[in-house]
Amino acid sequence: MPTRRELEMHEMWCGADTSGELVWHVLTSDKSSTLCGVEKQDESTRRHVTDRHCFSCMKTFQDVVEAS
Repeated sequence: MPTRRELEMHEMWCGADTSGELVWHVLTSDKSSTLCGVEKQDESTRRHVTDRHCFSCMKTFQDVVEAS
């Protein structure tokens, strides 16, 4: 699980979930992957809009914030 320090500066990224649907993920501090482990892909092809969020990313982020 990421530490609070790792989540101090976070960004959202729109990418596929395990079913292939587009959702918003929370990126790790190095911005190379998401809190749920999805590897970030090239952004130039990701200009889609969705209001769905990755439950795993959101739950991990919430757990870390609540623990501090």
